[in-house]
Formats: sequence, C-alpha cells, structure tokens
Amino acid sequence: MKRDKILLNVSDINDIEKYKKLGITNFLFALKDYSIGYTSFSFEEIGKIGGNIYVLINRILTDDDIDNFLKLKIPTNVRGFIIEDIGLYYELKGSKYELINFQNHLNNNYMTVNYWLKRFDSLVVSTDITEEEICDIVNSSIKPLVINILGYPMIMYSRRNLVTNYCKYYGMDIKKNLSVLEEISGNTFKLVDSPYGTAVFNSKISDYRELVNLLDFNKVKFYLINSEFMSFEEIRDAIEGKPIQNASDGFLHKKTIYRVGGES
Repeated sequence: MKRDKILLNVSDINDIEKYKKLGITNFLFALKDYSIGYTSFSFEEIGKIGGNIYVLINRILTDDDIDNFLKLKIPTNVRGFIIEDIGLYYELKGSKYELINFQNHLNNNYMTVNYWLKRFDSLVVSTDITEEEICDIVNSSIKPLVINILGYPMIMYSRRNLVTNYCKYYGMDIKKNLSVLEEISGNTFKLVDSPYGTAVFNSKISDYRELVNLLDFNKVKFYLINSEFMSFEEIRDAIEGKPIQNASDGFLHKKTIYRVGGES
C-alpha cells in the first residue's frame, strides 16, 4: 500500500508525528460542532498541523449551521472538505477547496456515484456493499474515489440523544457511551452521544485492506483509515500488513439485505 495514498482520520492529535514517521501525509479532522461520532477539532487546532489537511463535516446541517460555518475563518492549510450535507456543497462549490461527497450509505452503485462525481471532486464509497460491487463502482467511476479500508464503521446516527434518553428512562446514571447487544443477530453496537445526537458504530473493525490489491491504483484517490476507537499501534500494524484483533471483513463477502416495503 502506497502510504501517500492513505487518508487518516485523526482521533488523537498527539499521534500525528508518529503517523508522519510511517509515511502518512494526508490527514482528516472532524470539525468541532459540525461533525458527529468522531473526536472533533476546532479550526484553530487544525490550522497548526502540517501535511495535506482535509476536514470532515458529517452532520446534516440547518440553515443556521451553514450560515455560522460560512463565518468561520478556514485555516490556510486546509485542502478540502469531506461533507455529507448537500446544502453545504452548494455554498462551497466553485471555491478553491476539494469537495468530497460523504453520503456513505447512499453511495452504493456506479450510477449514483457518477451523478455526484459530475459535481464533487471525489466521493467516499459505501461500506455496506460487497467487494464485487466496490470493484464495479471503481471500474465504472469517472473520477478517482475514496475507499474505506480500516476502522469501526458508523452504521447510523440519530439527532436524538438515545443514550441519555435511555439512561433517564431507566433511572440510570447518565452516560455518553453505551454498548448494546442486538439479540437476534448477536451483534454488539457502540452508541456515542453528543450534543448533536447519537452515532452508532459496529463493535468490530471493518478490515478491507484486501481491496488495495484488487482495485485499479489510478482510480483510487485515497484509502481511508478511521482511527476512532483504535490505538496507534493497531493502525501501525495494519499499515505494515500485520493481522489485527477484533476485525471483520464486514459486507465484502456477504451482501447487505435491505427490506423495502412488503407486508409485515
């Protein structure tokens, strides 16, 4: 894996120099007050970091949120934004910044992907689809794409504070994090509360590193690694090709089953 193709989502700013020694030069920072589920940073903190800097904004924003964002002073080291809210895209299009679409669960077929690639500079491919489907999308795309290869995947987020509400309902001490067992599937999920709602993560690391050898190198803009909930040592071992604990191949070899309509 060419390390200059890795885009690392930063969860601990103190690890950056160690990552640079591994040859990583592209860093992604979730923006404070405009992201959910990830350790977030202010523009002041982001502006002090060297390297190729991208900013993650993964909340669906209100008009006031967008107006307030446009008043912020963007640091000169920021190269681009990875965004979910299309309203923000329309405010930023035509600017000097690279714009990357992050509508994760919707970016699951090449027709949708190419529709957005006519507008965005790149796009993060869904984590919900198979290896075959990812290869098909990459081979059919009109621009290089961002491919998730490692990290705890966010399954969903709610604007409600699900953990806080649960604790209040059952008379428990208020927590910000909670692990929940879904009894039918036997899967455990991580729930993380924030002022903007609750993010739900799988409890296993999605290890998609095998995609690096399957995809056309020239059609990949970045291999995305999410360090949230992971240690520097785990990330280092993964980059060096070593096996990691608590990992899964997710949906790479097992199709997601969506239920749409039908009788209950």
